[in-house]
Amino acid sequence: MASVEFYSKGERVWLPDPDAVWVSAELLQDYRPGDEQLWLRLLDGHEVHYPLRSPADLPPLRNPDILEGENDLTALSFLHEPAVLHNLRVRFLDYSSIYTYCGIVLVAINPYESLPIYGEEVIDAYSGQDMTDMEPHIFSVAEEAYRTMIRYGGVAGWQWGGLH
Repeated sequence: MASVEFYSKGERVWLPDPDAVWVSAELLQDYRPGDEQLWLRLLDGHEVHYPLRSPADLPPLRNPDILEGENDLTALSFLHEPAVLHNLRVRFLDYSSIYTYCGIVLVAINPYESLPIYGEEVIDAYSGQDMTDMEPHIFSVAEEAYRTMIRYGGVAGWQWGGLH
């Protein structure tokens, strides 16, 4: 949970929703320790109150708009379930990107269709590039693995427990 000072009027939070899983809402007033509810406005304009028993019940904060669609989840200010799901959704639906990094891990969303993202021209674009210089892609991870093998002597340099 984020510090209670972040829960001020105008900040946005994620509320659990039975249909959409998470929905965004804006705080209509500052939260003060001891408050038994938050007054919120949903994106559709409806105002709701969110009951609280303790500060531990505060809903997760939303990331700033500038981080929406970030290609590495570790760059998010708030890293929790609704933030991850929203970021993956934005990248997939708005940017048509099935790949997202989470540090050195590549997260992939199966689009259940063939995509033109594996041809020779894409291989050439990622060849010799650093992972941080390109959009997330399986070829970027492969290029990084290949360069690491070359740097440490290929398979002969690999021993159980890591590179030596």
